[in-house]
Amino acid sequence: MFTFTLQLRTSLETQKLDLMAEVSDLKIKLVGMEKEQSEYEEKQNKAESVVNLISELQEQMCRLQLEINSRIQERNSQDRKPDLTANGPQSSSRSCWCGVWVGGLLQELRHLKIKVEELENERNQYEWKLKATKSTFLQLLLKQN
Repeated sequence: MFTFTLQLRTSLETQKLDLMAEVSDLKIKLVGMEKEQSEYEEKQNKAESVVNLISELQEQMCRLQLEINSRIQERNSQDRKPDLTANGPQSSSRSCWCGVWVGGLLQELRHLKIKVEELENERNQYEWKLKATKSTFLQLLLKQN
């Protein structure tokens, strides 16, 4: 009877040590996942800042293009010369250049939006994993007590 009790106690202590080691491992994983989550949140914030900056730059470029076009029209009306060969191609080339530049910005904006969505999906996955790890951790703590 005494040896049985001693074996049972030894077995329980071994299980307790195993659970404590597992809890320690889970704590380490939890800290790592929280760090990863904060890094992804930081990346997402940076991506959102870049998207906002690009949007602002695009708006500024459009305003500048409108201002340039209006000044060209003012000069043309002041000159009152219907010389379309001198002003026409120049005006359209500026418009074309700005259109290409704005088109490039739009493409970059789309790319950044996709990247932000990917980062959000990754963050959601890590949050889900973090919650699952916390749940497992709590279950182990409850079993231990």
